[in-house]
Amino acid sequence: MERSVQQKIKTYRQQRGLTLKQLAEKAGCTQSYISQLEKGLTMPSLSMLGKLSAALDIKVVDLFGEVSNGGENNWLLRKGDRRNIAYPDGKVSSEMLVTRVSGKRMEPLMSIIEPGGTSDTAEGMSHPVGTEEFILVLKGEIDFQIDGRNMLLREGDTLYFDGNLPHRWENHGRKTARVLFVFAPPTW
Repeated sequence: MERSVQQKIKTYRQQRGLTLKQLAEKAGCTQSYISQLEKGLTMPSLSMLGKLSAALDIKVVDLFGEVSNGGENNWLLRKGDRRNIAYPDGKVSSEMLVTRVSGKRMEPLMSIIEPGGTSDTAEGMSHPVGTEEFILVLKGEIDFQIDGRNMLLREGDTLYFDGNLPHRWENHGRKTARVLFVFAPPTW
């Protein structure tokens, strides 16, 4: 994750006229955490990025510099032009599979999950009520937990569930996993 993400959090906070304390209360963390984050002293977890984005009334992808060119330029995205999001643990990266998600009804991501890579080390994620999530394991294996239920997904396995249920995933295997995630509506 680039330092620019932390700078964008600060910029969005200031644009909305929020103090550190106000943003912290809205995101469910401490004022000290927000201060450390904006100074680049800490990296947000995946779930914290979601909470901060919701508190700032933006999509997570807005923190990664989404740019819209409009028109048919948004229909095609060449493999070499995909934007890459590196997660804080250094073991997970995701590629945006579309040029932009603003105004779209779904959002596909391709995640590469190294052994030991996880969605979050501290807590499960959840998305707003009405969000749906579809997962397809293209390569490898991934342990998934939804609402306290554990399951091992192997190549070719799929999941389709309500995104507002608490969930998390981790690659406990020895091989890199490649997983397609589709969110509807876009959450990142």
